[in-house]
Amino acid sequence: MLKSEMIRKLLRFGVVGGGVTATFMGLNWWFGRSLGATTAYLLAYPPAVALHFFLNKFWTFGDRGGVKPRQLSEYLVLLVVAFLLQTAAFLLLTRVATMAPWLASGLATVLQMGFSFIFMQRRIFVSRVQRPAD
Repeated sequence: MLKSEMIRKLLRFGVVGGGVTATFMGLNWWFGRSLGATTAYLLAYPPAVALHFFLNKFWTFGDRGGVKPRQLSEYLVLLVVAFLLQTAAFLLLTRVATMAPWLASGLATVLQMGFSFIFMQRRIFVSRVQRPAD
């Protein structure tokens, strides 16, 4: 892939991440005004995940085809693996490296984002030219 195209994808991925984070936070605030923090968090998560999936599919990676069951299942697996990776990195950084939690959470998020980008690009939203038929 051309270097400039990779840079554009990385920038779009970052914009999607920031936008989804803002949406998630906004929904948490909106729901939390009347439903409580935990319920708000749980209700805000699914729309944020759906927004993340569709923005990355269509905008970041330019996958214009329909949503395939394989993509959805692999994306859900990615969510679980990314969460576990991020949590493990956070715990390692805070407990072993005795890093401040706020800094450890940021570094763990960056690690998870790098993994997620690579997995999405090489597996979930790879074009048919690059991947055999489903």
